[in-house]
Amino acid sequence: MKESTSRARELYDRYRFGTFDYGRKRDAFEPLLFEALAGVPATTTLYDLGCGTGYWLDAYLDAGVRQDRIVCLDLARSNLVPLRARGFAAVAGDVLHLPIADRSSDLTICLGVIHHTDDPRHAFREAVRITRPGGRIYLNVYNRWHPYYYIVHRATAPLRYVYWNHTRRIADVAYRVARIAFQPLALLVLGRFLDDETGRTMFMDQVMTPRAALFTKGKLRAYARDCGCTVESFRYNRFGLMLSALVRVS
Repeated sequence: MKESTSRARELYDRYRFGTFDYGRKRDAFEPLLFEALAGVPATTTLYDLGCGTGYWLDAYLDAGVRQDRIVCLDLARSNLVPLRARGFAAVAGDVLHLPIADRSSDLTICLGVIHHTDDPRHAFREAVRITRPGGRIYLNVYNRWHPYYYIVHRATAPLRYVYWNHTRRIADVAYRVARIAFQPLALLVLGRFLDDETGRTMFMDQVMTPRAALFTKGKLRAYARDCGCTVESFRYNRFGLMLSALVRVS
């Protein structure tokens, strides 16, 4: 396992990403996901790659997908135990080396994951590999044109270097400073301040994550073209932080 993958596993095992105190308000940020789920047959086999704490599982069930047709995969093993307790199939795995057979999925969800890998193009190929011809992939990635990422990830590179190479304690100091800035932003965007668990998890995901690639529509089209796929639609989510794409596999 590469060092960056090992670091990502460490981070997301400790800071479990997906269950936040602002609840279902998160749904409004992913309109294209709900379009992808609309009208899917109950027999659809759905793979959620990088499922985290399983936030979106209720959306899949509400869309009519049968629970026994949903497979969750995550790098952080701590996320899998409660998902299995809920009766879901949950597999430990890396999106760069999926432990899934070719052409297994009708609908592959990969939300906020490939931009955290060393090789997003290969991660995309893996999603294509496991998806049946005629099936679709819902992909969600960081928007290259949003200044937010240049502030919270690019500009904080020295802080991240100290965290991963010298001391984890620096995260506590940095978080206390950062929340002074992000809590007013949370109030503006979400209509509420974040509780400490949510705030810390989002801070670690945005600032301390080992990798954070940025994407344009052109880059995603190139990925799809290289894999013989077609991008059916794009959508920037609310406030333009993320870029979503719905890809048809040929």
